[in-house]
Amino acid sequence: MKSVIHAIESFNIWIGRAFGWCILVLTLSVVYEVFVRYVLNAPTVWAFDMMVQMYGALFVMAGPYALAQDTHVRADVVYRLIPVRWQARVDFVLYFVFFFPGMLALFWYGWEIAADSWRYKEVSWNSPA
Repeated sequence: MKSVIHAIESFNIWIGRAFGWCILVLTLSVVYEVFVRYVLNAPTVWAFDMMVQMYGALFVMAGPYALAQDTHVRADVVYRLIPVRWQARVDFVLYFVFFFPGMLALFWYGWEIAADSWRYKEVSWNSPA
């Protein structure tokens, strides 16, 4: 069991580091769009879509990395004072109270939005992706 958990955490860390490069791509995209829009007066149609998609991917993939590194946001005023075994119990309960229902809601409503987009045949204009 420990080897499976270690493999999953190693994969999460690798994915998190790989997606960390999205920050650089996202920053360069914003700089490029600002330059062509305000200096060259030639805004692009695709840059906004690409930036939103890149930020979405970064947001989704950074969560597992932050959890694996134990750097996710936490109100730890009391948490850090309790024993490690109790911390694990608190984490376990809070995953079922907040994390899993949140993921279920995200997938449920995300699926509805995606289904609407497919039904309307919604597309992005001139996206390079």
